[in-house]
Amino acid sequence: MQTATTRKAGILFAVLATMFAASRAVAAEPCSTTPARFNIAETLWHAAEEHPVHVTFTTRTEGVKMPGYLLEKYPNEMTVVLQYEFGKLTVKDDRFEVLVWFKGYPERFVVPFNAIKAFYDRTELKCSGS
Repeated sequence: MQTATTRKAGILFAVLATMFAASRAVAAEPCSTTPARFNIAETLWHAAEEHPVHVTFTTRTEGVKMPGYLLEKYPNEMTVVLQYEFGKLTVKDDRFEVLVWFKGYPERFVVPFNAIKAFYDRTELKCSGS
């Protein structure tokens, strides 16, 4: 009987954790706000040294620069993970620029903050939408 109770508690915990995560995702501030931009910039700097950052952005937003073959493969949006294979990270007031390696070759990306749809620091959603 104790194992059934333990299972029920585990299922309840999983459901509550999922609901909590979903409610946090809805509550995330837009990535286009000034506080979100400062948070993105600060987090990007730390990511270069400490942990992965996931950035999902719209590929057709004005100011986005990326290789044509990747634009063809990702015509609407793309997610890049800045963890190991990236370099020359530059954070400006309105965008970030970075080299990301694909199949052993560095590719330059320019991503304006207003193109960012979702920004995760580790697994925590920092902002979403624009």
